[in-house]
Amino acid sequence: MNEKNGFTLVELMITLAIAAILLTVGIPNFRNFIYNNRLITQANKLVADAALARSTAIKYQRNTQICVSTSYNTVAPACTGGLDWGAGWIVWVDKDRDNLVDAATEVIRVSEPVSGTTTFTSGAQSAFTYNSRGFVDTGDTLTLCDDRTGETGRNITIQPSGHLNITQPACP
Repeated sequence: MNEKNGFTLVELMITLAIAAILLTVGIPNFRNFIYNNRLITQANKLVADAALARSTAIKYQRNTQICVSTSYNTVAPACTGGLDWGAGWIVWVDKDRDNLVDAATEVIRVSEPVSGTTTFTSGAQSAFTYNSRGFVDTGDTLTLCDDRTGETGRNITIQPSGHLNITQPACP
């Protein structure tokens, strides 16, 4: 009996050719999958925080705000203004009704800046204030896009009624 273990050069070349074809097709799709999931995750993070702000305002019967904060990682985070929501944000409830963030007792949640080459901007608002009935003082649309031109991003519209809508616009 003359058995040989292993495979021939032809079998190896065919296997490598099939692997190359699969990788050529799979890698770009996997990259888009990761980018799309990143956008969805970041949009859902803001939606969840806005829902938290709304429910907290109703629960405590106090104004609750979600606002841009570049000082999200400090002991006393504050609303810092600006239209770049990608810099991070905080959710806080004005328990003592002084219109100032008291870090120890009023900050509910902080959010870090968005990752990668993603932009997250507002047309006009640096903060959304929910009143005790769950309504927002002024609504606006926030746009979330990454560095893929012409690809689908996310628009998050916060309506004066306090409800949110997410649409998928084409990014510039």
